[in-house]
Formats: sequence, C-alpha cells, structure tokens
Amino acid sequence: MIPRRSSPSPAASPRPVASRHAGPAGHALALSGALLLGAVLAGCGPERAAPEQAGTSTTAPATVAVRQDAPQEVPLAPVPSPSAGQGEDPAASGRTSAEDPPLTSTRVAGIWPDEDWEVADLPGDACAGTLPEATDWAIGEDYFRCGSADKRLLVCRAVEGGQAGEALCVRDPLTRSAARIRSSMLVGFTSHASEMPNPLVVVLADGTQCGAVPRDDLEHRAGRQSWLHCGADSALLLDQTTATLYFDREGPVWTAELEEHGGEPRRVEVREVLYAASDEDLQDWGFTAGLTADEIP
Repeated sequence: MIPRRSSPSPAASPRPVASRHAGPAGHALALSGALLLGAVLAGCGPERAAPEQAGTSTTAPATVAVRQDAPQEVPLAPVPSPSAGQGEDPAASGRTSAEDPPLTSTRVAGIWPDEDWEVADLPGDACAGTLPEATDWAIGEDYFRCGSADKRLLVCRAVEGGQAGEALCVRDPLTRSAARIRSSMLVGFTSHASEMPNPLVVVLADGTQCGAVPRDDLEHRAGRQSWLHCGADSALLLDQTTATLYFDREGPVWTAELEEHGGEPRRVEVREVLYAASDEDLQDWGFTAGLTADEIP
C-alpha cells in the first residue's frame, strides 16, 4: 500500500496516479520516494533557530591585518616635571639657594675683563663723533667712556702695553662681554678718578642681579633716575636728594631702593657690589677687594 501524499499546491499540475500493480520498477520508485520523504522530514526538527534581531550580530569580530612594514608609533614615557628649584643653578636663576649663608654684611669687589670674558674687536674709530670723557662707572683714574650709546661702551681704559690709542671697554657686565677699540683721540688721554663712582653690578639679598645700562628708558616715579636695571621694568633708584647715590651705607648690610613695574619703591638689602676697578684702585679709594662693608676701613 502506497503512503498517502499531502495535497499538492493549487499551482501544481496534476500528477498521474501510479498503478497499484506497477511491478518491480514501480516498487523501486516508490521505495526511493519514501526514503526521500523521510530525509526531508528528518531535516525539519521540532525547533527552528530564532531569527537574528536587527542590530545584533552573533558573528565574531573581523580581524584586521596590520602591515608589518608600516611605521609604528613608539610610546614614550612622559618626562617628569622637576619640582620647584630642583636641579636649578642659583647663578642661572638669579636667586639664592638654601645653602647660601645668611646675609650679615655686603661684599665689595672689583671686576675687569680678563680671559673669561668674551671680547669683540670693533673695527674703525669707535670714538668717532664723541670725545672721551671721565666716567662714574669705575673707581680709579684714567677710566673713560666714548662712542654712541648703541655701541654700549660703558667704561673703557687704555690697554697696558698695547698700541697707542687701543683700549678695552666693558659692554655688558652681567654677560661678561667686552670690546677692544682703537681711536686716535685716545692717544695720551688721562682722566681723574670719580668722586661718586657707581657700580657695574649689584646683587641683591635674594640673588637678583642688577647691571649698568648706557641709557635709562624706564619711567620712574617722582622723576627718579636709574642706570642700574634689574630685569624687565625693574631698577635700583638713585637717591632723591642728590641723584648720585644708590646705597644707604650706615650698617654692615647696605640697602637700596628697588622699583618694580612702576610700583612704589621698596628698600632691599644688598649682597654684593661690583665696581670696574683693580685691586689697587679699590685700595686707593678706601676699599679692599673681597672684604665686606663692615671690614672696609
């Protein structure tokens, strides 16, 4: 007996009905159909896989191949920022360190260009257009200044044993720069010592350095003046009475008036005062090189 088949779809064409007495070939065909129908039914299990929801992927993420010859960024460890004052040179920062001894007296000394200074050789006549004249930037005789302000020849002196008209000049005492000049007007030049010499460098108690400048371009309160500038918009002021003195020298620690950014001047202590002078010049003027103010006779 042939198993009953399900009804064909309406669109299917009618199939011929096999004879109940089909013979061996018919039996083989029937058997093959039964086997095929069983395989189809076996593949349709009672449960079907749930349909994939929109936006949800069950597949594994794709692996992107990286070119081995492509340049790769090398990670670098961040450079640690040094703590305040750590590894800082007090001389470069212009401030004193904790190891500096407490200030008990002001030190006075002389400076002049030597082999440690940077010396430029200025061509031509450096004093052209101006006559050499005595300067207050030094202690001792025969110091002078000449030339325009842009040449920045603060204080000069004839080179001992040099050619006639040859002199050495300080240009910037803080950076230790100097110049070698020549001028026919310097031959046989002499000058008297200043009665009110001004220093080239002043070091305050906190390490701030003030250096001589050829021109005062800052605006000061009450018409005050200064040719000792201490950085951006800061300066030591000359006294109001005579406009010739920077220091109050009553005690072992000298004091001066510091004006910062046009503000009210404040009195500060002075650690060191450096003049353009030799040791002999300091002694002749009453100073001893390297001695502090309270040791000066």
